[in-house]
Amino acid sequence: MDKILLYSEEKISWVNTKFKRYLFDEIIENKNNIIGIVGLRWIGKTTLLLQIAKQRDKSVYFSMDSSFIIWKKIFNIVEELYKSYKILNFYIDEIHKYKNWEQDLKTIYDFLPDVKIIFSWSSSIDLIKWNYDLSRRWKIFNLNKFSFLEYLEFKHNIIFEWYAFEELINNYKLINFEIYKKQKNILELFKQYLKIWELGFALEEDIKDYREKLENIINKIVYEDISNFYKLKTENISYFFEILKFIANSAPSEINFSNIAKLLNTTSSTVKSYFDILIEIGFLNVMWKSWKISVQLRKTKKIYFEMQNFMNIFFDDINERNYIWVLRESFIASILNKNGKIYYPKSWDIEFFKNKKSYIFEIWWKNKTFKQLKNLENAYIISDDIELSSNNKIPIWLFWFIK
Repeated sequence: MDKILLYSEEKISWVNTKFKRYLFDEIIENKNNIIGIVGLRWIGKTTLLLQIAKQRDKSVYFSMDSSFIIWKKIFNIVEELYKSYKILNFYIDEIHKYKNWEQDLKTIYDFLPDVKIIFSWSSSIDLIKWNYDLSRRWKIFNLNKFSFLEYLEFKHNIIFEWYAFEELINNYKLINFEIYKKQKNILELFKQYLKIWELGFALEEDIKDYREKLENIINKIVYEDISNFYKLKTENISYFFEILKFIANSAPSEINFSNIAKLLNTTSSTVKSYFDILIEIGFLNVMWKSWKISVQLRKTKKIYFEMQNFMNIFFDDINERNYIWVLRESFIASILNKNGKIYYPKSWDIEFFKNKKSYIFEIWWKNKTFKQLKNLENAYIISDDIELSSNNKIPIWLFWFIK
């Protein structure tokens, strides 16, 4: 136990609290005894755990992949530190590395009511799948990729406020003008952000080996997180890389599982199940053709990368036009998917539903005309390479100001 305490004190003392991710205050204020932080690798979960631990007294941090902890039961560690050292707050990293973590959390909740636990999980796999009913006992927070606003604050000390979707769409010209007036090179900063900044470690470290690190992260997600959780055969793992390469180099369109299955020399049911896994863990994003369940069951869907930086790893340079096309739509799909429901009707790129109201979006270059959307209510063009809005045309970078 002394070793755990020393390890914890060292880790907490080293963490920098100058910049905090967007979930910090929300987690601090949450009253649940058990809180989970889930998200892809290198998204910033460990740093967030340590920052919260530094904020509170009687706190201990440990990781279940540490060599001196890996064979110990979580409940035994927590019980002894609680009884012998009066520790109340526990921050457990990589909790999935311990086989019976869900049973131990349930036991802690039932028998140590004063104890509070915040744990991290190395992927976005749905925790409801586990055997024990913990839904009434805990709160799960999804830590998303590093946002444009976080990049501006951390890298350039430029602070802007977030906007709700309705507030931004109803006042986009004024909001756009005020942002541009404050930061004239906002478009150039946005282009910089898109290249490498979705994972926060690029802000703190030498970025020369950034691509190599991304490849290592992707390999760990596929070979460890996906392979272990879904108990897949090693010879089938390569299909995931082929699927990701296919998505990165295809123009936005409906996915045909049968065609992909032929390319991979496997079955369409296998391809579909692998797509579902990549969507479930948060690697890919999905857009349906209609809000009707009957249509969703019969029709295919559009698939995008949730992390555009990951898409860069699989992109083939000869498909630059497709790359820009996919980048735009995947970027907007990622933003809007967190705020409502998105679909792709036949006549335009995206239809977005929020609070029983529909919004129509076309995504294209700055020279796109409004002819296609003429006489449609709540219809907008989202444009690349523009700094200021005009006539229902909105800069694509402005959507990153939506909370």
